[in-house]
Amino acid sequence: MKRVLPFSLLVVTVLISHLACGGGEQPAPSAPEASEPSASTPAPATPAPTAPADRSQMELLETTQAATQTAINIVGRVKNISGRQVSGVTVRADFMDEGGRSIRVEQGNLVTDPLAPDAVSEFRISTPYNANIKRFNVTFAELFGGPLTTRDSRQQ
Repeated sequence: MKRVLPFSLLVVTVLISHLACGGGEQPAPSAPEASEPSASTPAPATPAPTAPADRSQMELLETTQAATQTAINIVGRVKNISGRQVSGVTVRADFMDEGGRSIRVEQGNLVTDPLAPDAVSEFRISTPYNANIKRFNVTFAELFGGPLTTRDSRQQ
């Protein structure tokens, strides 16, 4: 035997289903239309553009280069300006030719490890002598933290 629901129960069931599926949501009230600013109401000031914040973590203070018949040696000093202790810092020196093409990359470590905030450490890197090496670039990376952005404050 087939059961037949009374019509009012059927309507209530359909309405509940409709509401459960989100069909009964009311649209959000619209915001009142903005009026034109009057002469007595000053327009909001547009802030002046600002320079991007310096997010450097290390500051390269100085480097000195000395060459012998067998090696090119770099001695430098770096300051931790990150505001936190850094550890496992790798110093990477990219030795380049006159046109800026990389000839050789050498890695070393800071003398002081870990390096506290605002502390300074020395580093030393050497590479076999090559007459084509005319310049170098020094970068820093933390063992588990990746590259450390560096501000170059060396005297030019």
